[in-house]
Amino acid sequence: MADITLPKSTSTVSVKALNIASPRTSIPAALFVTPVKPGKERLASPDYAFLIEHPSGRKVLFDLGPMKDFSKLPPAMQGLLAQGGFEMSVDADITEQLKAGGVSVDDIDSVIWSHSHFDHSGDMSLFPAKTKLIVGKGTDRRTFPSVPDAMLLESDFAGHEVVEINWEKPDFTIGEIPAIDFFGDGSLYLLDTPGHWPGHLSALAHVKENSFVLLGADVCHHPGQLRPNPHIHKNFPCPGGILADLSKPILSIPEGFSMYADRASALVSQEKLTVIDAHPDVFVITAHDPTLDGVITLFPETLNDWKELGWKGKASWAFLEEGNKGYGFH
Repeated sequence: MADITLPKSTSTVSVKALNIASPRTSIPAALFVTPVKPGKERLASPDYAFLIEHPSGRKVLFDLGPMKDFSKLPPAMQGLLAQGGFEMSVDADITEQLKAGGVSVDDIDSVIWSHSHFDHSGDMSLFPAKTKLIVGKGTDRRTFPSVPDAMLLESDFAGHEVVEINWEKPDFTIGEIPAIDFFGDGSLYLLDTPGHWPGHLSALAHVKENSFVLLGADVCHHPGQLRPNPHIHKNFPCPGGILADLSKPILSIPEGFSMYADRASALVSQEKLTVIDAHPDVFVITAHDPTLDGVITLFPETLNDWKELGWKGKASWAFLEEGNKGYGFH
């Protein structure tokens, strides 16, 4: 396994996952992964957002999932969903789920968008003006109706301070990925993971001593785009006899038209993530990983005990288990 250095700090955060997509949600697999086997044309797609709580009392959201009322989306976004064959719905949006768990939108210091796709950008109009919006460098900020074919709304930015992350002078480099120390104490790093969409970023949360949760967002859409790989087998070997080739992931990014804006950059980001994913102190959760259902616990429970609960061992090869929602792509 390639050597990587994880940042050292005595500061930690609490991370809690919320699934904003309804159980009925699925996406056309061919727009996200290749190859697609017969009978696997639809890919189950949760939509994970995260509440990150700092000991100082600051609360941050990493992604928002989609807004509840899709009729409010810009016409261009509605058209893409209809033409692409997306089957998506929301029973309770992130603000409703937070409220049910005793967290008010007034408590949220900042919202971090991993990128500006609607299933991550949510509805910023539901948050008070004091809530900052953090975006990656190069994020497309064009809005409807000023720009008729824009994918975002003017209300996404109205009244909010918008901070764009600049990667030119990173605070740290983690597995060749530039990282910005968000709180300034080593408890949360934002990671430059380009390719899927302009401005795409991920996050690495320090949750306990020698324990991290990596929020991968849309670096990939199925763990088979990361695994198997030459790095992970030392600590989390693939079950024997299932895969003939353990040297590379079973899935890749489609060539030609797909939901990845820059395929070459996205493949590099995935390769870099495979090295971090192999580290025994890091648990990777991507936004739409269908295999984690029944493995992780959701808000108001925390993800911080993942190592003690053995989640990494359960999750790494769950897509090879019959009955798992990500099964059948190998």
